[in-house]
Amino acid sequence: MNKWMITVASWEYRFLGGFQKSVDKFQPDSVLLYFYREYATWSAPNRSKVLSLCNKKGIKLEQYELSFTDHPGSWRVLFNTIAGLQFNEQRVLVDITTMPRETIWTIFDLLESRSIKVQYVYNEPSKYNNKWLTRDPGEPRLVYKLSGEVKMGMPTKILILTGYDVDRIRHLIQFFEPQCVFLGLQTGDQLSNQLMNVKKTKEAFSREQNYKWFDVNAYENDRGFKTIKKELSQHLKGSNIVLSSLGPKLSAIALYNLHKLYPQTCLTYTPSNEFNRRYSSGLGRSHEGFL
Repeated sequence: MNKWMITVASWEYRFLGGFQKSVDKFQPDSVLLYFYREYATWSAPNRSKVLSLCNKKGIKLEQYELSFTDHPGSWRVLFNTIAGLQFNEQRVLVDITTMPRETIWTIFDLLESRSIKVQYVYNEPSKYNNKWLTRDPGEPRLVYKLSGEVKMGMPTKILILTGYDVDRIRHLIQFFEPQCVFLGLQTGDQLSNQLMNVKKTKEAFSREQNYKWFDVNAYENDRGFKTIKKELSQHLKGSNIVLSSLGPKLSAIALYNLHKLYPQTCLTYTPSNEFNRRYSSGLGRSHEGFL
């Protein structure tokens, strides 16, 4: 057997702590580790510890560099490395803990195109920084191969699963100039969600017209899929539907599955040009599942 694990390196402790947990639990034979050029210096200490752990346990480690500013080049790296792997076991563990959503969706799609069953794991931190996490949003972009079908002359409607960065939400809306906006608010008060997400988002957009609000729970077994599907069901015909996940990382799974069900929808990603080096601390709960 050759059990593969795929992950993206981060400077956060939860990346390293979560990696150690996954190695102990899933016992992979090989690890495909990506890291981003823009934060290579920050992630280097954790990558060094991962290399030491893999050497100690006899795990094969392959490392490849990606870049937020070179989207086509990063896609080719992902495609070439995953296409070239020999999967003796038709199941791969994808650790999405510190993986950008664009990368999550691309890896899921590349694996499923090879009929590989995807198992995922996500590790929460103990807490997030209570001042800021990301800022200075970049230009939104449709995800390559997952960008749907644009219908000329049809109105655009956008569904955003909100998070802690209100400016990213505003930037998305200004970029697409949609006829209608659906804002999904994560339920519960875990990780200061009510203060950092719900309160801030409502303060920023509650007076806007043509905005529809709904509650969603990415920690449910289906990651909020049924709730989101219900909100969109009557809007799928006669509209260009744009989907964006800015909330809990697990919500990206629901949007991926929604796009697979309705391939005319567009998955979009909005990069952040600045991350807080003290983004999070500690290691919290782990969440696992299959696509």
